[in-house]
Amino acid sequence: MRKVVAMVSRAVALVFASGMLISCASAATRGHAQEPGRSHASRPVTVLVVGEDGHENLVPRSDPAFRRVVSELQAALDRRGFRVVDEEAIAADLGWAARPYRNKVDVLEAAKLADGADRASARVQAAVLFRIESTYRDLRYATRIDLHLSGEVFDTRSNRFLGAFDLPTETVTTTGRCLTAACASDAVGTRARDLASELGAVLARKLAALAPPEETVTAGVRALETVYTVTLRNLSTEDALSIIGVMSDGFPGFRSYGLLRSGTALRRYEYVTTASAREVERWLTLLLVDMGLDPQRETVLSVRGGDIRIERVLPAPAAGPD
Repeated sequence: MRKVVAMVSRAVALVFASGMLISCASAATRGHAQEPGRSHASRPVTVLVVGEDGHENLVPRSDPAFRRVVSELQAALDRRGFRVVDEEAIAADLGWAARPYRNKVDVLEAAKLADGADRASARVQAAVLFRIESTYRDLRYATRIDLHLSGEVFDTRSNRFLGAFDLPTETVTTTGRCLTAACASDAVGTRARDLASELGAVLARKLAALAPPEETVTAGVRALETVYTVTLRNLSTEDALSIIGVMSDGFPGFRSYGLLRSGTALRRYEYVTTASAREVERWLTLLLVDMGLDPQRETVLSVRGGDIRIERVLPAPAAGPD
């Protein structure tokens, strides 16, 4: 093990012409000794914002006001350091159809299915479930619309209830008579967005119970992260833990990792980094060569999109007697 670690340290050091020294010895030792079901780094909570619209008096997801609330809640949580995933992006990635008129069970089921999809970019730890109730009153010369934004926060993995939010009812008055949601969409959408913005700080405090968020960046631009699903197939447990250990403690740009699946022949991880795919592929190639797992011969290495795959090529079975 020490020999492998020393070789990996030299390989990664070659990447940096500036002479930056990365000590992988202690890193890979920790990666081997500690089952990486949890990350070494402080790992931000992954949040999915979903809306319920399965009742007659709820604003439907087809209404622009609904989307404004989703966008504002996502932005408010992102600004406070939480990793926010978008439901429609997940649906497109997994080939789902996000159907309208969903009740509470439907939206929670969607969050759980996303988390169980065995794809790191779709993992969801917390679900923010909201609903926008709207009632219309004809005043003959105008229309009064009462808006009520409420919902709950859940830990989707443990089913733990983290709290509820219930904002005071807000009144919007339109000019002239406007008795349909489509007619009043602009007025409703503007106020609903304001309500969602006010709600962001409340939700951040409730979600902090799961794990501390990332440090909020107030100056400059936060580095763009890539969430990879790392699949290790046909590798020994020692080799697999050595690889993920060096990736987490030796590769620049590392943010967090977590175990998705563990089996005899297959291990799967979530790996979050700010490094480019080209850099990750280069470092992995050097690492595998120094471990005696040459990607040109014994091992297949693939880095594309949100996936990293390392598979050891097994020898063909010996032919039996004729």
